[in-house]
Amino acid sequence: MFRKVRARFGGRLEYVLSASAALSKEVAEFVDALGLRVYEGYGLTETSPMVTANTRDARRLGSVGKVIPGVRVAIDTSLGDAPGQGEIVVYGPNVTQGYYRRPEENEKVLTADGGLRTGDLGYFDADGFLYVTGRIKEQYKLSNGKYVMPGPLEEELKLSPYIANVMLHGANRPYNVALVVIDEPAVREWLSQQGGELDDLTSDPRVERLIDDEVRRAASSFRGFEVPRRVLLVREDFTTENDLLTPTLKLKRRNVEKRHGAALDELYGGDAEAKV
Repeated sequence: MFRKVRARFGGRLEYVLSASAALSKEVAEFVDALGLRVYEGYGLTETSPMVTANTRDARRLGSVGKVIPGVRVAIDTSLGDAPGQGEIVVYGPNVTQGYYRRPEENEKVLTADGGLRTGDLGYFDADGFLYVTGRIKEQYKLSNGKYVMPGPLEEELKLSPYIANVMLHGANRPYNVALVVIDEPAVREWLSQQGGELDDLTSDPRVERLIDDEVRRAASSFRGFEVPRRVLLVREDFTTENDLLTPTLKLKRRNVEKRHGAALDELYGGDAEAKV
């Protein structure tokens, strides 16, 4: 089967590069298993743009590689919630001199010693491979003081064939809940195999159990407090047209919370622990 897949790419493709957005380790492992070596890298426009990369001589799936020659990366652990984790700060000749006529923005991102605050959280492993764990501005704190980085778990949940999109919710709450956009064709196909009449997809108990199981399975490797305890199912996906995604397809969390906030709050209703 893998030979057939490689043949569809022309038969001579040896490796693939990934950058610009986070690549799920599960996806990387699958592509790698096809016989196509995966090389993931990391950088920003403000770093011209490369900072780290996996190479033939140094490659570790799940990481974005080692720092390229001439560049230095420091981790500001004052902004992390786990040992060794913090904001990624980049130094080197590739770092921008600043934003044109935007001194306020320059003050936010440029350090006194010439570093660039990326706004990304990450850490180095013992062998010098960098791992990016999320965006600082997306990080929020539960009422018990635990910090949650929603991006990695959301990406893992979206690997489910029954989940088209998802957003975690829990800032200043005792635990996480999740808004899940169901993949309607896949869910309808699954329901047709169960037999019986089809109810509204977002309120059918069978669909609720299906998504709950998918969430538990996908979140099994995450910390317990990160796992959403309850789920709100919706059918409308996040798009640029409904103003829930930016033009670069990033989630507008505030807009999603504004649209679905009342329903998300109801997921905490009647729970004494949730009254904060």
